[in-house]
Amino acid sequence: MKKEKDRAKNNEFVIQFAGLSIGKHNFEFVIDDSFFKEFENSEIDNGNFSVKVELLKQSTMLVLDFEIEGATSTLCDRCSENFDLPVEGKNRLIIKLGTDEFEEESDIVSIPLTDSEIDIAQYVYEYIVLSLPKRRIHPENKKRKSGCNTETLKKLEKILLKEKKKTIDPRWEKLKTLKIK
Repeated sequence: MKKEKDRAKNNEFVIQFAGLSIGKHNFEFVIDDSFFKEFENSEIDNGNFSVKVELLKQSTMLVLDFEIEGATSTLCDRCSENFDLPVEGKNRLIIKLGTDEFEEESDIVSIPLTDSEIDIAQYVYEYIVLSLPKRRIHPENKKRKSGCNTETLKKLEKILLKEKKKTIDPRWEKLKTLKIK
């Protein structure tokens, strides 16, 4: 917990909203490898990202729209080689200012009316991680050919052919001949 407080005091991701006028305000952040080192057990070790945040300040609410673009180096799920994975995403965070207690949701947060700033570093990190695809494979090149290691793909193809050649249990083969009326 102390580390989070120290980071908040010296962090470019702390937005002072108390002095801002009602209306829209824009912020831009550049994220590199040092950002991800701040988070324990980070799924992302390195990457370069541009984060644009549009903050809409209202009297009792802040609406933050995040736009994330960048790339991270990751292992390919198919050939296990490193490649730069392009990442982009859009997210919205609503911050309610007040004393009312309510059950927080993933995109709605409540903070005391007396607060004057918010640290968005954790939200930026989470939105980047959520923007990662489930399956991470080399993108296709302009000729629509996979960027994966060709030797690895050949070995995978041999394994798949062996799997197909395995015979089906004869008991199941007999069931295929049955006709249902």
